[in-house]
Amino acid sequence: MPRTKSLATLINHYGSEREFKLKANKISDVYKILNREIFNNRLKKPYILTRRMHGALGLFEFNPYATKHCYRITLHNKFKNFQEFVEILGHEMVHYYQKLILKQNSAKHNKEFYSFKRKFKKIGLNLKRVYR
Repeated sequence: MPRTKSLATLINHYGSEREFKLKANKISDVYKILNREIFNNRLKKPYILTRRMHGALGLFEFNPYATKHCYRITLHNKFKNFQEFVEILGHEMVHYYQKLILKQNSAKHNKEFYSFKRKFKKIGLNLKRVYR
């Protein structure tokens, strides 16, 4: 992995042709970069789980009755490429922002969600509702 913490450098390093299998240390690095670049370091680190999923590549969950992990992001363990992983993590972070900062009852694909599209485009990512 390159020493620089630039998202563009990481995407170039991993390329777009090969499959990307998720590792815990990569999640943390990319989370920090996205939090800095898109959310101005306003998000706390939620519990992030990776597992094989059917019908989705990522999922944001909120459980107000949980004693340990109220906010949880679940990611699929394999992605088409590194950029797809970054876009999915960013997508779920937008839902987290909606719930944590904007205090919305439901973190849906609404006007506030799509208001982040310009910030994503600025760093070379796509923000959309459905991936693949």
